[in-house]
Amino acid sequence: MLNVFKRKNIWISMLVAAILIGLFAFAQVGARSTVKVRHLPLALVVNDNGKDAKNVVNKLRKESHEKNSEIKWVNVNHTNELTKGFASGKYYGAVVIHSGFTKAINQQADYLKGKIITQKLDTLVVKTPLAAETALFQQQKALANSLTQKTPAQAKVSLYVSQGSNVTVANILTTALPKLTDRLNQKISNEYITVANKSRLTLSPQDWSKLQTPIHATLIKRNQVSTKEVSGMAPFLVTIFCWLGSLIASLLNWRDHSKNEKKSRDGRLSLTGVTSQLISGVAIVTAIAVSVYFFTKVCYDVPIHDPQQFLLLIGGISFVFYLLQSAVLDLLGLKGWPLLLIIWIGSMAVITFIPQMLSPFYHNYVYDLTPIRFAYDLILNQMYITDASLTGSSMLNLLYIGIASIAVMYGSTLIKRHKESQIA
Repeated sequence: MLNVFKRKNIWISMLVAAILIGLFAFAQVGARSTVKVRHLPLALVVNDNGKDAKNVVNKLRKESHEKNSEIKWVNVNHTNELTKGFASGKYYGAVVIHSGFTKAINQQADYLKGKIITQKLDTLVVKTPLAAETALFQQQKALANSLTQKTPAQAKVSLYVSQGSNVTVANILTTALPKLTDRLNQKISNEYITVANKSRLTLSPQDWSKLQTPIHATLIKRNQVSTKEVSGMAPFLVTIFCWLGSLIASLLNWRDHSKNEKKSRDGRLSLTGVTSQLISGVAIVTAIAVSVYFFTKVCYDVPIHDPQQFLLLIGGISFVFYLLQSAVLDLLGLKGWPLLLIIWIGSMAVITFIPQMLSPFYHNYVYDLTPIRFAYDLILNQMYITDASLTGSSMLNLLYIGIASIAVMYGSTLIKRHKESQIA
């Protein structure tokens, strides 16, 4: 019974298991353990040219220039440009400082000044009643009344979060942006408290409530993701469906062609066999696209805004995956299967993050290279992002991968035959 340990296969199995676990740990745990928001691009729209608005902007920009800053501000001229910026992935959120910001802050400061003058005049009247009859007293009283006549308005700020761009980032911004305005509120409110304390001003709770929150922030979600859209996981799941469907189908189709199609003398598929692979692949990815649509839209009611575009996109992506995997199998046979697993494992670790959250290694050597990430970007744009283009760099990269895979498939028919002709 223990003789099994004398055979090499048992030790090879242990080694393979250890390698796979190490690879999975490196890809999954390694990538996730180094995730940190670094210089996350956010739009900054300033519609007020006053002093207080400029002070806030300078403070925000100063913080973003720090080495380990989480935020990188992108200057945007108009609020109506945000939709285009979210669609292109230029930024993931925005802060809009509305016109009238400085006017509101000045009105709050004037209100506090009026209360201070009123208290001083009241104190003076108690000590010197005749002072109330003087022209100077009446002037100061009129000034105080004019400053406190209107309830001070809050300065307006809008906080935008593009939820569909990346749900993880959206969750971070939904918490972080209100905290940012809370800090600004605290800073300005503390300045009011300092002025009041120096003047020994006593304000009613009602009066203080008008000055405790100088800035009113409104949180606005763009490209919203509903619970029916699997809380933002739909693009990730659809990408998995495309890869797995293509992975299994390409393997089964390759085995079928290896058994039934005409092969060259070295046992590889012939040119005719590769052409048959391509033709049958079109039928296979059509079935994959219809299946993905059926299970996402029909069975689970995930919103698909443009079914025709969705089907064409899923079919095209699945075909590129099919070509890539068929190329590996045609070139290396089953020995190439681990390479497909490496692509799969590595991709799953990074595609749900944005580049600014990954370490330089995972960003440059995994995220930027994996074909699954390009597919994920396209599917996310199609499902979640308003006005997003599907003809950008991700589409071009998948097109190049598909063309290169076809070249490898046909080239694999010549490799060994060429060597044999040299020997002869």
